[in-house]
Amino acid sequence: MSAVQTNVNEVLDKSERSTISLVEEPPSTGRSGSQLLILVERKEDWASYLPSESLMLAQDYLEHSDDLPGRTQVINLCRNYKYLGQGYYCSLLAEARGHKVFPSVRIISELSRKALYGVGLDDLERTLERALANHPYGNTEAFTLSLYFGKATIESLQEIGRQLFEAFPCPILLVEFRRGETWQIAGIKPGALHKLRDEQQHVFANALDAFNRRTWRQPASKRMARYDLAILQDPAEALPPSNSLALERFIETGKQLGIDVELIEKKTMRAWQNSTRCSFARLPA
Repeated sequence: MSAVQTNVNEVLDKSERSTISLVEEPPSTGRSGSQLLILVERKEDWASYLPSESLMLAQDYLEHSDDLPGRTQVINLCRNYKYLGQGYYCSLLAEARGHKVFPSVRIISELSRKALYGVGLDDLERTLERALANHPYGNTEAFTLSLYFGKATIESLQEIGRQLFEAFPCPILLVEFRRGETWQIAGIKPGALHKLRDEQQHVFANALDAFNRRTWRQPASKRMARYDLAILQDPAEALPPSNSLALERFIETGKQLGIDVELIEKKTMRAWQNSTRCSFARLPA
């Protein structure tokens, strides 16, 4: 028995056993072999939404071992992701099983590190000032923005919402903005499904539906490539180290070698890292 499964069993022993199973067996796989799982802690957390074969209690997911395919996407909607809690272990076990999970353990950890909040956000101050010019929040000292799979509840802040979700892919995010000399992100924390109000539930349902369709539609080349390689570029740079012809040759050579080469910018670097589960390294000069 693995160390992860041992710790999971300890959590299950300490928590109240559920007598309700939303599904008798794990949801069946589709024709493509892919599978979606939506995890909730309690049946009533999903009471406001339509029934779904993808729904599963968190405890059921923790107790299943080898009966779920590797190409499974898990949306972890547990009530919280506290360290060593049920939500945390759902993400940890999902990664151990090779499932793609939102949020990942790394994102859960990073959401507690305030130094990372502004990473990857393009010109936050000017973007906020422009977006809030004709909004009541523009005259406030602080406000909280709710994000559902990156979908902002304030239309003019949609671009910031997209960037934040790319940096911190978590189903529900609560982002606190505070104005000092400039606008700053004062805090980011995961939201909870069971705390959403009626109008928020509608936005969440639409965002989940759109996100699910988008995440399964990956280009075939990305699925077939043996490796992923990102080349960081600045299209506005006057004297780039590599011209467009050289970059095109990089991409073409990568295809021949089974490497999916993608040109990225600073603002999309975190999103690429999250989607490929890779780390970046600085090459020596």
